[in-house]
Amino acid sequence: MRRIDLRKLNPSQDWKTRAQSKQSDIDNKVCEPKKGYSIWSELKPKLKEISNGKCWYCESREHRSDNTVDHFRPKSLYPWFTCDYENFRYACTFCNSIRINPDTGESSGKGDHFPLIKGTQAQNRIQRNTEQYVLIDPCKMTDVSLLDFYDDGRPKAKHPKDITKNKRAVDSIKYFHLDHPDLNEARRSLALDIRDWVETGDELYPDFNTGISGVDKAFETAVDSLARAISPDAPFSIFAKKMVKGYQDREWIEEFLGCA
Repeated sequence: MRRIDLRKLNPSQDWKTRAQSKQSDIDNKVCEPKKGYSIWSELKPKLKEISNGKCWYCESREHRSDNTVDHFRPKSLYPWFTCDYENFRYACTFCNSIRINPDTGESSGKGDHFPLIKGTQAQNRIQRNTEQYVLIDPCKMTDVSLLDFYDDGRPKAKHPKDITKNKRAVDSIKYFHLDHPDLNEARRSLALDIRDWVETGDELYPDFNTGISGVDKAFETAVDSLARAISPDAPFSIFAKKMVKGYQDREWIEEFLGCA
């Protein structure tokens, strides 16, 4: 999961006015929260753009389904927050909707889940600021840093000895379906590609810039492949960066990461 800067969304004043009007209708029971679809769907292209077309939760570029605008705090539980763009997240079907994990047989996916660590559910924006929730928010750096990965692509908690941090990571992996076998396999395959590019770089680096025909171009191609893998617009780029850092004992990898 890569942190998303929600400030880049910046809806127009016209949109904010219409959203406020629809929210007023919802608050006054004139219509149900789901009737605000036209409001949040209007921002879908921009939500997609600021994440380079990737799901905000799993970093996949989903081709199997039509990604949607997820309400981080579900509109069924937080109707007063239905039309506020700060509650919108761009999500793939496997993170947002309830699905069966084919490996475990368990239901996963966020759906309308929004568990709390403790305390009561926020009833307004002021209470929202102190609400202690479980799910990791891709718009908070302190949240996304709670996740880590095994080298084979499976997600895990970064702080297993901290009860609260561990619970937030483990539950988020379940609710966001981050351990779906397709995602695990995609990350595992990426790790193998990174290993191949590093091994190629190791082989060529001693002769880099020595004038041997073809070496410079081949080495630069391997380095460029690594650079593309950890670029913010690449799928699973946070996992890729972790894998590349695992090779930073190489002089050339250390230099490369300093410029990436």
